[in-house]
Amino acid sequence: MIRHSLAGAFLSLALFAMPALAQQVPTPEHIKVAREVVVSSGLSQSIEALYAEFVAGVRQTYATRPELKKDMEEVLTSLKAEADLRRDEMVDSSARIFATKMSEADLKEVAGFFNSPVGQRYNSFRAQALDEIFALLQPWSTATSNRLFDLFNAEMRKRGH
Repeated sequence: MIRHSLAGAFLSLALFAMPALAQQVPTPEHIKVAREVVVSSGLSQSIEALYAEFVAGVRQTYATRPELKKDMEEVLTSLKAEADLRRDEMVDSSARIFATKMSEADLKEVAGFFNSPVGQRYNSFRAQALDEIFALLQPWSTATSNRLFDLFNAEMRKRGH
């Protein structure tokens, strides 16, 4: 009896979810538009920054070894193709995720915004604004958490706990 009910529930859930699942298989054009959003929104620049951070870290690590500089630079240059390949994989994966979450029409509108003059201005200030927001976020998060914890404890004491 329970198995029959569970089977019926799973069948109902599956039938209910089928249109959603069918909708989530993006067409090549849908993925192309999603990729444009990933690139035009600046998300791909964040992915690209990984290689720049890697290069900076290697250079800093080996800064005290000037005899390695020539070889180090040659190796870093040779690794750029691999980094680009990995970046493209992540951009494609990101595009697929957006394509499963948003309709092609919505993605076209988003791409239109990011390609517009105001979208480009937004992107030019986005990184700086996010840096400033993240600088505020840590102390705010700690202060808010402490405040809520204090209020929680006070209310629990009022209730005799």
